[in-house]
Amino acid sequence: MTQQGRGVVLLSASSARAVEWVRRGVVPCHVLEHSTWSIVVPATSSSAAAAPYDDALTVLAARHVPTAIAPSIGLLEIGDAAVITARAPGRSPIRWALRGADREVVRGPQLPPLTPESLHRTLAAGSGTREVPIREVRDLWTRADLTHLEWLVEATAVLGLPGGRVLDGSDTALGPVIAPNPRSVQDFESAVKDVHQ
Repeated sequence: MTQQGRGVVLLSASSARAVEWVRRGVVPCHVLEHSTWSIVVPATSSSAAAAPYDDALTVLAARHVPTAIAPSIGLLEIGDAAVITARAPGRSPIRWALRGADREVVRGPQLPPLTPESLHRTLAAGSGTREVPIREVRDLWTRADLTHLEWLVEATAVLGLPGGRVLDGSDTALGPVIAPNPRSVQDFESAVKDVHQ
């Protein structure tokens, strides 16, 4: 796990499907199985792609999640920000909540915003997730007394999600590293090269 930041992405999928998703990406990860979610944990601070796509946490946070393994929730500490992402099933984009140095949750520039209400709806779309009162999600948004990492761990508790022990470093039995398929890395680099030309 990187010391620069920590993060998990939760997928509403079996661990086998989560492993396949990791192999089709560019970030080496661990995959932990949970009764309701698969927990994807970046294994390194760098992705297998070249700069500017080499930050594992940022690439993982922005990675498309197909409807078949959605909803997904990302809880990441990237640089001086805490980030929660959510992707509901269907045609919904990844939505973002960014918590900056002042510990206020703000919209990211040109990013679809994640509100407590949209996060609540995303959670409700997951099978087997417990009902979370919307006021608890709204209260989470206003917690300025916690560091970014504490806030993300608190989010797992409030939202009834796994991954808190991975985020706080108390669960270190992460299993093998799943490496991206080299062809997936080549395809990714070709695609972003085309975008930048």
